[in-house]
Amino acid sequence: MNRSNKMMLKELMALDLKMYDLQLFLDTHPFESKAVMEYNTTANKYMSMKQHYEKLYGPITINDKDDNTTPWQWIDSPWPWQYQNEKEETK
Repeated sequence: MNRSNKMMLKELMALDLKMYDLQLFLDTHPFESKAVMEYNTTANKYMSMKQHYEKLYGPITINDKDDNTTPWQWIDSPWPWQYQNEKEETK
């Protein structure tokens, strides 16, 4: 996983967490218009970045694939525990 890939994935994870937090807040404060606007802005940014990420690096999960021609494409990338091994091998 290259640096750009890692940075973009971390950004997606941060946006996902922000959306989740806002959802929890809106469960108890449904009429907070600023929170609704912040959620919508974050969700739009997340979807845009996710689409860009998937064009560059492939689907994030099995449910994100566009077609069934390569249903297991998402497993072609290294697994999270393999990234550490790649670093050790290059030393």
